Amino acid sequence: MNATSSPSLSIAPGTRFGYHAGPFWRRQARTLVEASEPVNIGAGLHLFVAPNGVGKTTLLRSLAGLSPTLGGSLKVDGRVLYLADELKMDEELKPLALFRSLFKGRALHEAERLAEILKLNLSCPIGKLSRGNRQKVLLIIAETRLHQTGHSVLLMDEPLSGLDAETREVVTALWAEASTDALRLVILHELESVRRADSLFTIRSGRLHHTGSRKGDSWLETYRTLHQ
Repeated sequence: MNATSSPSLSIAPGTRFGYHAGPFWRRQARTLVEASEPVNIGAGLHLFVAPNGVGKTTLLRSLAGLSPTLGGSLKVDGRVLYLADELKMDEELKPLALFRSLFKGRALHEAERLAEILKLNLSCPIGKLSRGNRQKVLLIIAETRLHQTGHSVLLMDEPLSGLDAETREVVTALWAEASTDALRLVILHELESVRRADSLFTIRSGRLHHTGSRKGDSWLETYRTLHQ
């Protein structure tokens, strides 16, 4: 992607997300989600909220290029950074050592700055960290990568899971205050923590719905309106 262009994501109507099941000689497509209308979003913070088991992660993995779609077309313009919902790493490794292996110079300084803001113990082995603190490690890696590259598409699967209310507020404030040259698409359930966002995705009856207009006083109210 051109360094001066803006990241974007487009999903054509009729694009289907799901998986194949059954023995290899008779595998059948199982559609979980279908886009019934065109989706086009650019840089900013975009929320993805839906009940468990309806295909959010499958869709996100397809956007990241990790799983194929079952039909239709999509386009992701930008350097894709995918943040899974769980940190899998050598449990004896300490966060500071991990950051030093991944980042140098200004990027390492940014990782350490975020660790201080999020109150992450950099000297505690990853295997001894709580779920919430392991999520902090993932968030710091993702945000530091974004800080390095800019103009990227960051896809995050439940990054706020396990975090206490205070930390969720800090993270969402960081997102709101971040530079506007990145596209963040975030799967979450903690809508009450988000004050500012550019749009909301949800899934209802197997259909992908998207709106850039907030209803009422919150995105939570918007979500409830979409599910009426």
